[in-house]
Amino acid sequence: MNDFSSGNIPEPELKQKPVRNLALERLQIASPMLAVASVILTASVVQGVLHLVLSTLAPDVTDAPWYRQVIAMAPMYLFAMPLSLLLFGLSKSVPPARQKLKPAVWLGLLAVCFGMTYAGNYLGVFVNAIISAITGTPTVNELEQLTMSTPLWSNLLFVGILAPIMEEIFYRKLVIDRLRRYGELPAILISGIGFGLLHGNFSQFFYAAAIGIVFGYIYLRTGNILHTIGLHMVINLVGGVYATEVYRMLDVELMQTDALAAFAQSPVGTVMYLVYMAFFAISCIAAILSAILLMLYWFRKPVRAEHPLTRGEWVRVLILNPGVWIFLLVVAMLFLL
Repeated sequence: MNDFSSGNIPEPELKQKPVRNLALERLQIASPMLAVASVILTASVVQGVLHLVLSTLAPDVTDAPWYRQVIAMAPMYLFAMPLSLLLFGLSKSVPPARQKLKPAVWLGLLAVCFGMTYAGNYLGVFVNAIISAITGTPTVNELEQLTMSTPLWSNLLFVGILAPIMEEIFYRKLVIDRLRRYGELPAILISGIGFGLLHGNFSQFFYAAAIGIVFGYIYLRTGNILHTIGLHMVINLVGGVYATEVYRMLDVELMQTDALAAFAQSPVGTVMYLVYMAFFAISCIAAILSAILLMLYWFRKPVRAEHPLTRGEWVRVLILNPGVWIFLLVVAMLFLL
């Protein structure tokens, strides 16, 4: 006699939520965190060893104007970042689908990025002023000092070309591809804020985090890292290379008090300064207009996570994750040392 004839009708099976292996999820999230931390630690060790060897065997090289920039960036881009691929390989990569980006939208995004860069820079200056007032010690913009003391060719190579290529591949593609399975918003925020933190100072943190978040969103929407590399290059060439040459050629304080005297002292520098200020004004206006248009016609809400974590799972995956703590320790070291 079957169940129906006996009146024992089987109850429908209840759907149960699959049990998550949080240890694997911790590894998936720890992998990019450890990879990023390893780049900083490995680059620091290689920089120290190279400096020790060169200062012993070829001390004249350490006095070259390009030396500080080369010793700071070459070990990171040419050794530490490629080596970190071993740690990235511990987690699954899920790249976004390719979509076209119209040139007009790209230019609008460029304007927004410039506006965020300027706003973030002023915020950084403000925070540094507060820190200086509290500690009684003046804060130093190390990047500005580095680029000002470095020849044009080195700034073009490292700041204008290598940095955008390597940083976008590393902080956008490699990191986001491994985090987007938990949701596009967490991937964007972790990538962008982490990018800002790893600059290791408040002079760069705010604008680097802001444009890092924008770059992350662009990469997820287009699936093409070339778009963000191009944006990053333009921003660095204008802010890190062109502006450096302007300030190197021109006494800006004199320009602000006596423009005619500044022009007589450096006609080319004065013209370059005026062009830069005009570009600054146009960028600020274009940033506001572009942001409005992009929000209306291009911006879309982040896609739902493929493997979403609950709030409790996020807490357990992040708080109980050695990779996250190592990453935060490295960040703290950058800000304090």
